[in-house]
Amino acid sequence: MAGEIQLNSVSLATESSGTVTLNSSTDIKGCLNASGSAPIYACRAWINFDGSSASIGTGRANGNVSGVTDNGTGDYTVTFATAMPDVNYSFVASAGSESAITVSGIFCGLKDHTTTGYKLAGSIQLESYIINASANRTNVDQTQISLAIFR
Repeated sequence: MAGEIQLNSVSLATESSGTVTLNSSTDIKGCLNASGSAPIYACRAWINFDGSSASIGTGRANGNVSGVTDNGTGDYTVTFATAMPDVNYSFVASAGSESAITVSGIFCGLKDHTTTGYKLAGSIQLESYIINASANRTNVDQTQISLAIFR
């Protein structure tokens, strides 16, 4: 079915029989309220999930994520539905809890940055942990974990 593709009520392109044609006057930066000459890069995968859930699955919401494996307390593998071109992607991860925890910090990051195999084209393995006032690190299942991949 042929149609028009719009963003913020601006016509960007038309589609007919599976072929998308950009309008010659399409201003993608303008549609996204971006200014300046710096390029725009899209997020290639993202997810928001409850790390304390018995069945994480594909989380609360996601894009290009086929699932999350719970490897143990505070240890998760996020698998991409479509792999990245290589392992040279950037990621942003955060963790938080909906309950009161007295800690010096709540963290979420790459499981072991000194070992290969935790950041692959098809997946990434994360840990969520707390550091208490004595600087002791403990893996914990957080209720709010978010991950975004850029490449």
